[in-house]
Amino acid sequence: MMLLAPAGGNRVPVIAQLVQADEDTVRDVIHRFNEIGLACLDPQWAGGRPRLSRRQARPD
Repeated sequence: MMLLAPAGGNRVPVIAQLVQADEDTVRDVIHRFNEIGLACLDPQWAGGRPRLSRRQARPD
């Protein structure tokens, strides 16, 4: 919805209010879409912190 709204002629403040997001977030999403296209919709989640091995997890 955030990416379709500008095509309809809506401005950033209107889109931000519509999707209940910050105006800067809306601008960032639109700029990123313009740079890399639909790939911006695919989040690249990190796995987080690696697990500890059993030796590291249990102090001897």
